Amino acid sequence: MLKEFQDDADVWKQFKAGNSDAFAVLFEQSSDKLFRYGSKFVQDEELVKDCIQDVFVKLHQKRNKLPDMENPFFYLCVSLKNTLIDNISRSDREVALPPEELPFYIEFAYDDEQPEEEDVISKFEAVMSLLSDRQKEAIYLRYQMDLSYEEISQLLSINYQSTRNLVHRALEKVRTTMDLKLFLLLVGLYLK
Repeated sequence: MLKEFQDDADVWKQFKAGNSDAFAVLFEQSSDKLFRYGSKFVQDEELVKDCIQDVFVKLHQKRNKLPDMENPFFYLCVSLKNTLIDNISRSDREVALPPEELPFYIEFAYDDEQPEEEDVISKFEAVMSLLSDRQKEAIYLRYQMDLSYEEISQLLSINYQSTRNLVHRALEKVRTTMDLKLFLLLVGLYLK
């Protein structure tokens, strides 16, 4: 099904034009990543799933009014984060927080078939504990979700330079504790 589309921008364009296959591809390509991203803010899996469903329902309803874009996944991340914030604010599940104060939960997914040395894993976890929630989110978005600094700045509602500074300061903290290349490798392998 994906072969009939040139790229993500084409999937988005076809979806906006009413192509139901494009809508299915958009959902299939992004729903798992959106679930992992949403789960970083709240640990209520059902709430995250409901919010993803709400995002796609609203997306389908408003498809004629949506702008063209090169990276639809970025738009979906923004929509999901806003939907989660709205739901948290309306519920008794958690205290309503402004977006910049949302907790960012990191889950380590270690594979038993890839034994790492315990000291490497403990260093990695120690480094992650040194980072603020905003730094964790920025690192996650940059190195796990492969978003640009411009997209991250929009998602975090801060300017471009502040985003670069946020990531830079996080990486400086990392460098004081462990090898940066190893850290970034572990981010790709173990942060889910």
